[in-house]
Amino acid sequence: GARKRKHEDIFTELPKESLSTVLANTVEASCRVSGIRGIYNMGSTCYINVILQCIVNNPLLRNWYLGCNHQSSECSVKACMSCSMDIMFQEFYSQESTGGFCAAQVLACFWLSKRKAYEELASNNEQDAHEFLTFLAEELHEINSGSRQPGGSLLTPKKPKNSRDGSCTCIIHQTFYGKSQSVITCQKCHRNKTSVQAFMDLSLAIDDLPKYGTKGPASTLQRRLEEEFKKPEVCEYNCECGSTKARKVTSIKSLPNVLCIQFKRFKQTNNGALKLSTNVSFPLKLEMLPYTNRSQEKATRNSPLALGCTYELQSVVVHVGELKKGHYVSYSRVGNQWFKFNDHKVTLAMKSEVLSAEAYMLFYVIHSLA
Repeated sequence: GARKRKHEDIFTELPKESLSTVLANTVEASCRVSGIRGIYNMGSTCYINVILQCIVNNPLLRNWYLGCNHQSSECSVKACMSCSMDIMFQEFYSQESTGGFCAAQVLACFWLSKRKAYEELASNNEQDAHEFLTFLAEELHEINSGSRQPGGSLLTPKKPKNSRDGSCTCIIHQTFYGKSQSVITCQKCHRNKTSVQAFMDLSLAIDDLPKYGTKGPASTLQRRLEEEFKKPEVCEYNCECGSTKARKVTSIKSLPNVLCIQFKRFKQTNNGALKLSTNVSFPLKLEMLPYTNRSQEKATRNSPLALGCTYELQSVVVHVGELKKGHYVSYSRVGNQWFKFNDHKVTLAMKSEVLSAEAYMLFYVIHSLA
């Protein structure tokens, strides 16, 4: 029979003790300095600000940077995004200032990046917070995995440090990356083909749901996940037996420490891009075991397997208004208190306000780190 996997296996499949190594080399943030600060809008940069707030309030990244794992004072890489993150974390948590923060270093690295992301993201009228997170993660992966040498030139990444297969041990992969598994079964001979793919976030379709303010049951995040990970779909597959009819089932093979979920609110049509104002509710506590490849196993609520798949909501990104005239705000939890971040303005927020938001992105932290 197949080897039984330990409950830890459902967690990100990194080299042994990698998570414990990260935690051993980090420090707890000071209780006295909470890191609650707004970020100034430098000219249509709200889509950047909301992602930076989610990063600043990410416990794993916060502890890693405050643990001096990347010190800007000792780095010689030109326009280093990781240095700008280090400076930002120090400003938020080591200083006692509660005024707005100017993310000048982050913007400079964004503008000077060899990825030309600024030209793609900032030059059009549809700045996308999710696209900026993708850029930021790739940039930080490249620097923190050691694939960029001093002076700014790039080195060919070593095989283990691959951003595509999720095997990298950099802090970005240890924070955000998981793996999904797809099993294609031939309808004639029942032969299976399994493929595994790394993911940094889960993008869920919402275009078949009722809009906000309209009658009809609101969909839930859990239903969207069921559509993506539990519902078999008919597909074409050229099997060795000659049949082309098959069924495909996708599940999550390993979960990340921080689960990022994006709702596909922006859609391209023949008449251009449009925004979907779709009603999707989401919970403060998310149980992910039903969407994994171990969902058939019996697990009590407090079992190691169930607890290893339980997440707490940490941050929410919201796009307000129309597609081309919209604005981004975010919510983040500090302890048990929620705050709303609207550029440099910071206000207290009720849980009910957070849970009723028209979310674009959700950040869930694994229960053991929350």
